[in-house]
Amino acid sequence: MLAMDVVIDPRFNGPPDSGHGGYSAGRAAVLVEPPPGGAVEVTLRRPVPLATPLVVAEDATGAVELSAGGELVMAARSVDAPDGATAPAVDLGGARAAADPAGWADGHPFPTCFGCGPDRDPADALCLYAGRAGDGRFAVPWVPAAGAGDVGLVAPEFVWAALDCPSSAPAQGAFPVVLGRLTIAFSPAPVRIGEEYVVESWLEEADGRKTHTGVCLHDGAGTVHARGRATWIALRS
Repeated sequence: MLAMDVVIDPRFNGPPDSGHGGYSAGRAAVLVEPPPGGAVEVTLRRPVPLATPLVVAEDATGAVELSAGGELVMAARSVDAPDGATAPAVDLGGARAAADPAGWADGHPFPTCFGCGPDRDPADALCLYAGRAGDGRFAVPWVPAAGAGDVGLVAPEFVWAALDCPSSAPAQGAFPVVLGRLTIAFSPAPVRIGEEYVVESWLEEADGRKTHTGVCLHDGAGTVHARGRATWIALRS
């Protein structure tokens, strides 16, 4: 049974007054059952309000819409898994070397972002600063903390959050950008708290103000735990 509403806690902000795109999308995505081997696509229609009930409506196909004040905020539906290159190209050592906190601190438009804000405390946020890892790839290591789930497993919405900001790194030529759509497919391999992973991203195509990037989460052995595609939209100056 679907929850009557979804509320994004202010801790999980992207821009100061709205929800972090990946975390918010993950909260919507868990309401949708993907097809076997498939994915969930979440489209963000407007900034996600914080501390506000988002009313959930489901249609006959199992797709859901989340609205506030009668306005559509997010829409989630099951889709085929994203195409494109998904083989890991950056190992843990390469991801550690690529991490670039200084690069994300310079002129960051949303310095308190839950995913990549340089003003956030790593004890309370993800603080994932993906940097160039060679061959057109960007990467950053991620060790999920205890607050990201229970019984040793990372809750899906935190995986969605972890794949969000690093997937913007290939689009930073159009900085600042905001997330427009995120599609994620999970593998059967669970994501575990306390283990080290690589979040890796790459450019797929640019189309005007939109940039499409690929992203994957894999472990040190190269096992892919989640993969996806993001659409980033450059804000007008």
